[in-house]
Amino acid sequence: MGKFSIKLLKIWLAIPRWFRIFTLSAITIYVLSSFFINGVKHLLKLDTASFIISIIASGIILLIFNKHSEIK
Repeated sequence: MGKFSIKLLKIWLAIPRWFRIFTLSAITIYVLSSFFINGVKHLLKLDTASFIISIIASGIILLIFNKHSEIK
């Protein structure tokens, strides 16, 4: 590792664990909620044909995920 990488690692490890986890969780929650809110706003602007196509595509993706996530 280079000197800069070692300095960054020391700084990162000096931050308390609870603060690192809280910060990463807060950023993740913010990003996901903004995607959800923007998605709902965009969904309300769709016409009927686009809405039906997106519902069908979402259903197909859901079926694929459920098929591959079965416990074996």
